Amino acid sequence: MRRAAQHVVILVVIAILGCSRNIEPQQAAAQPPPPAEAASVRATCVAGQFYKADPEKLAKEVNGYLAAAQVPEIADDIIAVVAPHAGYEFSGPVAGYSYAILKDRSYDTVILVGPSHRGMPLSGAALSSHRFWETPLGKVPVNGEMNEKLLATSSRFKMSDAAHDDEHCLETQLPFLQTVLEEFSIVPIVFSDFAPHNTRPIGEAIASVANEKTLLVISTDLSHYPAAKQANLVDHGILDAICTLDVDTVYAADRELLARDIPNLHCTACGLGPVVAGIGAAKMLGATRANMLYYANSADADPRSASRCVGYGAVAFVGERKAATFSGEPGDTSSVELDSTQQQYLLKLARSTIEAYLDTGTLPDIATSDPAMHQQRAVFVTLTKDGKLRGCIGQIIARHTLAAAVREAAVSAAVRDHRFPPVTRDELDELHIEISVLSPMEPVASYTDIEVGKHGVMVVRGRRSGVFLPQVAPEQGWGRDQMLQNLCSHKAGLPADAYKDPDTELYAFTAQVFGESEEH
Repeated sequence: MRRAAQHVVILVVIAILGCSRNIEPQQAAAQPPPPAEAASVRATCVAGQFYKADPEKLAKEVNGYLAAAQVPEIADDIIAVVAPHAGYEFSGPVAGYSYAILKDRSYDTVILVGPSHRGMPLSGAALSSHRFWETPLGKVPVNGEMNEKLLATSSRFKMSDAAHDDEHCLETQLPFLQTVLEEFSIVPIVFSDFAPHNTRPIGEAIASVANEKTLLVISTDLSHYPAAKQANLVDHGILDAICTLDVDTVYAADRELLARDIPNLHCTACGLGPVVAGIGAAKMLGATRANMLYYANSADADPRSASRCVGYGAVAFVGERKAATFSGEPGDTSSVELDSTQQQYLLKLARSTIEAYLDTGTLPDIATSDPAMHQQRAVFVTLTKDGKLRGCIGQIIARHTLAAAVREAAVSAAVRDHRFPPVTRDELDELHIEISVLSPMEPVASYTDIEVGKHGVMVVRGRRSGVFLPQVAPEQGWGRDQMLQNLCSHKAGLPADAYKDPDTELYAFTAQVFGESEEH
């Protein structure tokens, strides 16, 4: 619960930074790198915040949650568990159920999969190169051999310790694992692209490297920020879908619940992608049913959060374990260009959405059977007035269907871009709407591979990041180096030449950009 809000804020800030025409420097300095001697150990980053830093107090706390959990007896193999990752005072009682079910069972390796809360544009999934992960209860070895197998099995996997720095969703699982299991190693995995083209190969690859002594831990909290009554509704809806072990049902439930326009509902599960990847992997490994173990939300722990809740669920995926084989990575249809009819539908949807929101505060329904509108895509909506920027917000990571993403970005660009006052109803007819539909981001080996006018770029180093859409450099008359210098210095608050530093990560993407005619 404590850092749940950070996830949303980071994503919104990154989205605003992606717009062109308005460069605003950031003042904070980049974080210094860790000392070289610490490179082999990933030190705790949330002890004393999410859980107790004192080993004795932490052990007592974890054992208390485990002892309080009244779990059913399960004769079948437990292949995977779903566990929350908030501060223990909020989610600990639920996590106790996720892990009490594992008592007296033995696993050699635990594959931990969870969402990146830092908004990093991971094009696949990030592994950890550290030899150990440390908590107050001791060090846990990382299974380097399984890391190498994943890297060899699928191009989706990449080493990125930066993706794990300051990320709490996997670390919070370790004290529970250290308490209920004997000797074991871990394979930490985080990712941020929850679209099927990414989750399916990740799940298949995980299943292909697992053996009979491997446990999969899926780290996710549930609904974020609705009131308690609505949190219960949303959380049981998504948990029911998860317990079907059907990925399509989970995605459909997520879309349907978000479409209800429940106040302050930001997501049905912050780890939706890891959940569906985990379902795919668990089924390949023999899971045939899901046992719902326990549910609660933050208001159960602290009634003061009843108006702004986060939900938590414990689930076990069980069955008769079997070996799995990798069927190969599916084709990616997330970069297929939209035709003129589809473009016009989205432009009209964006305008009608802004109009409806300004008139009634509600969003129009999405009524289309076009499969392209139901693919998860990352989108920006740009508003201009008399040729000048009036608002621009979007998502750099695909988390919603195309139509839903356009609807959300249109409202945000109109009334939530902090650089401008909210759009008024009187000026709506004077606005010009432009939509940018982004391809998935891919890491760039060298900045010299970036092509001006073709590629949008995101720079990431430590906690600093910034993004330019592909049209920014041509609009400003910049060459590649000038674009990257401005991206680093004005958007990310980094030194202007940081893009040449090996510790700086660069990601490139393309965009299909289309706008209204003069008559709109």
